[in-house]
Amino acid sequence: MLRFFILIVFTLSSLSSYAIDSLKSVDASYIFYYKNMAAGTMDLKINNEENKIIASTTYKGNFIASMFGKGSRTEVAQLERHKNKIMPINYSYKDNKNTYNIVFDVTGASIVSESKDFYLSSKNTLYDPVSLLVVLMYSYPNFNQKYSVVSKKKLKEYNFSFKDNISYMIGEKSYNVFSAEYNRGRKTNYYFFSKDHKNLPVSIMVKKDGKEKIRIDLSKIKHIN
Repeated sequence: MLRFFILIVFTLSSLSSYAIDSLKSVDASYIFYYKNMAAGTMDLKINNEENKIIASTTYKGNFIASMFGKGSRTEVAQLERHKNKIMPINYSYKDNKNTYNIVFDVTGASIVSESKDFYLSSKNTLYDPVSLLVVLMYSYPNFNQKYSVVSKKKLKEYNFSFKDNISYMIGEKSYNVFSAEYNRGRKTNYYFFSKDHKNLPVSIMVKKDGKEKIRIDLSKIKHIN
C-alpha cells in the first residue's frame, strides 16, 4: 500500500512538472489583425532554463495600426519556478507613449513609472499579461479558475473557462488546441494553445459585443525546443 502511494505521488509530481520542462525555448512570429485587417506583427520569444524563464512579446504596427492609435510595443517578463509553481519576478512595458516596470513579491507588486510610483497589494499571486500567457502554457492541464493580473498598471481579476481537444483553423492549417477564455465587460478574450507544438499559443483573440476586434495568428515558428 505504501509503495502504491509513493508511486502515485511520484507520477503526479512528474505530470505537474512535465509542462514546465517540455518547452525550453521558442521564437515564433505572428500576424496582428485589428478588426480583421492586418495591422502588424508580433514576435514571441521564450527561454526556459535552470528554473528561470524569460518571455517577451514585441509588436510592430503598420500604417493601419497607426490609424487606430496602435503603434509598436515591447513587453518582457521574468519568472522563476518554485516547487513546480511559476512565479513572476519582473515585468517591463514600453511603447511610444508609456514606459513602466513592475516588481512582484509575495504580497503584491511595485509599479515604477515616469509619472508615478505605487504599490498594489493582493492576497493572490499577481501576474502580468506575458507571465499569464506563460503560466497558461505551462500549467496545462492544471489550471486555476481565477487569475489576478496587473494590466496597464491596473489590478484586474480574470475568471477563466477552459476547453480541450479543439480543432482550430488558421488559414488551411488545423491545430489540435486547448483554449482559455474570460469575459470582461463587453469583451471576451480567447487564447488557443497547440498541443502538437508543446502548448505554443497559435492564436489570441478579443471580441467586443460578439464581433472580432483583435486577432493574433501564428505565421511562422522560427525555433522551438
